[in-house]
Amino acid sequence: MKKAALRKAALVLAYAVQAPGNRQRFEVAGLISDAGRLAVNWQDGFTRLAVLRKGELRAAPGAFLANASDVVYRGKTSGTTSDALTYFAGERWNHKRVEARARAQRWWGLGETPVVNVASRLGPVSCLDSSLVGPVDYGFLSALLTIVGNGPIVLRGYPSRLCEVAIALHRNQLSLPANAVVAVVATGECLFEVQRALLHKTFNAPVVNEYGCQESGISGMSCPEVGRIHLDEDRCLYEIIDGELVTTDLWNLTMPMVRYVSGDAIALYPDPCPCGRAGLTAKILGRQDTDSQKLANQKLANQKLPGTLEMPAFSGLLNYQIEINGSHRRVRVQPENVLTEKTLQPLKQWFETRFGQGNTEVLVASPFADDSNASAKGALDVGDLLPANSETWLRRVTQQAWSGWIEQPLPVGAATSVAALLQQIVMPRQMVGRGVSQDVLNLMHEVEASELTADPALEAMRLRVLLWAVSLLTERGLSAKNNELDDIFNRYLELLARFETWCHRCDNLSDFSALGFDLLAPLLTLQVSSQLPRQSSQRNCWCAVRRRVLECWPDGIRADRFTVHHYLTILDIAGQNAQRSGHVWATTLRPLSALLLGDFYRVAASLSLEHVDMWAGIVHGQLSAFTGKRDAGFEETWWAFRRSLLQRNKTASFKHLSRLFELAGSKQEIARCWLEKGYANLVFEERFIADEWLEILSQQIGVLNPAGKAVSNPMAWSPILKALSPELIKSGKSELAYACLFAAAPPNRQMSGFDRLSVGVNGKQSVISIA
Repeated sequence: MKKAALRKAALVLAYAVQAPGNRQRFEVAGLISDAGRLAVNWQDGFTRLAVLRKGELRAAPGAFLANASDVVYRGKTSGTTSDALTYFAGERWNHKRVEARARAQRWWGLGETPVVNVASRLGPVSCLDSSLVGPVDYGFLSALLTIVGNGPIVLRGYPSRLCEVAIALHRNQLSLPANAVVAVVATGECLFEVQRALLHKTFNAPVVNEYGCQESGISGMSCPEVGRIHLDEDRCLYEIIDGELVTTDLWNLTMPMVRYVSGDAIALYPDPCPCGRAGLTAKILGRQDTDSQKLANQKLANQKLPGTLEMPAFSGLLNYQIEINGSHRRVRVQPENVLTEKTLQPLKQWFETRFGQGNTEVLVASPFADDSNASAKGALDVGDLLPANSETWLRRVTQQAWSGWIEQPLPVGAATSVAALLQQIVMPRQMVGRGVSQDVLNLMHEVEASELTADPALEAMRLRVLLWAVSLLTERGLSAKNNELDDIFNRYLELLARFETWCHRCDNLSDFSALGFDLLAPLLTLQVSSQLPRQSSQRNCWCAVRRRVLECWPDGIRADRFTVHHYLTILDIAGQNAQRSGHVWATTLRPLSALLLGDFYRVAASLSLEHVDMWAGIVHGQLSAFTGKRDAGFEETWWAFRRSLLQRNKTASFKHLSRLFELAGSKQEIARCWLEKGYANLVFEERFIADEWLEILSQQIGVLNPAGKAVSNPMAWSPILKALSPELIKSGKSELAYACLFAAAPPNRQMSGFDRLSVGVNGKQSVISIA
């Protein structure tokens, strides 16, 4: 083991010793000293250390949690072969993950080229990346053409799914702009020559083979010169034991995975790579836990894993799949044009050479793509569903459950474009790292450029959707440039001008009071013009818009169904932006979005301008927008507490908190007292006593107690759950610490939409099936 790897391994093992799931096997191997720490001579027993298998880890993941003081990354495995695993890591691990990817991309000259993950369950890695998910139908292809039209980009996905997209493009006689795709990165499955040839031909770009297993820190990418996979030895220690890949993540001190069997099989090359780059190189053979069972028939030329089987490309065939089950043999082919015996002959000859003589069924089929998608040309099979008119659609959006319109045909008439924009905001097919996709930007421009309609209800909805879209533009936060922030703010000002024109034409403003919430919402997320002092411009703009809202609706504003969905998105973004920009609570009360969303769920039915005032004060770290309540009693004391908390006035905060407990008269109010007590502990960095807070959590939100019943919304407690985890680890309750971290993540709008679109249609596919 190299010196650098030795130092990193010693640190990882020192943390791993603390996790109860590792104790027994570490003790048996002699890696634990009499003091209960990592033995000085740990290297002597490292090779005796029993390996850690997936089943053991996934059965009790909390037992392998060693540290929770630096949790910045929450990952989830795909769950392709078994139950998905949620794992956690810290800042250094996350930095190395991004660094390793960037270094490998530089080999191919990709630099900062945006990566678009297509038709695979792969999420964006950086804020420049995106994922295009859902069934590969004509709508999918149209979206892809729009994306590559704004290239250059890198396409990334599972080889089988990338081939599905390539075949769908071929069948629909669609071609991509020249040089729009600079590389195709195949990951997650074995890459065969037939697939590489199809992808290279379709996208006219080099095909890069990527290998990774994030939970164990494995990463690697093929070199441009030779094609071998270069394993990143800076992130991981690799061993081959009885043909299995065993790894030790050298950077994850949160959930250290020491001698972990990933389930992958690789063959290491014995010689240095001819490309000249140092380090281990490998060929990916497949998965020991699944592929080895499918290819277990020893009569078939001793093939055991897919990676040991060459699948060459054949002229006239786009792709093919082989299935062998005993004496039953089948080949599914996807011809480039009309299938002939001459086209099939080379494939048959190869098949018989490899697997012997026998009757083989040949099917012209599409195991990787649905034939109906190619012929439907994007027509949605909606059965008896008919598109609604503008009036019906507006009623559904403002008064009814959104499931009633979001997956149905867009309304006909003047509402079509704004409905399309709202649909892409709520359930985008292309999920970006932060901000919005080019499709959303194009739709924004279309709606912004539209003339004001004579229908006041439709024009009000255009304003509302555009205001939502402007807030989404701010999601890039600190990564956005000053001129981008100025542009976003100017777009907001243009919408305010459009609102004024609409006001002068509208005879019944009282019917549209919910629009007041939408006018204020972007000011929760906007970093206002860089040309002005930040705090003064925020304060002035907020006060001006708030004053205009009061002038238009002196009797108050009332939320509707649209408001609820809008604020669920906006408060999430507002909390993230505030956290990134160095909020006064940034280092303690995390995630801030959970506080805002928790507040919202509690007051959604009676949302008022005063509540939005309070959130503006919180996210911008100032009191100028904090109007507070005027009624004496519990609510007024709560508002006073929040103001003092934002001022970091410890004496006043705990004084108000004490009074809150005295005034609490219901279970819900008692729960709020404890919640705010937790927030005060975080802001003033008071220690959480594990046993005391476990009891509080059990009583108030039922978390960690299966028989418990939630009194208040658990989401609001996320910062407390996260902060409690290190204390639970110190007291030897790592399983409960893991449960707290698992429960501490507030809902994510993008990821929930991503899962909804990708589940069932974007999984991995078998190219070879032999049993």
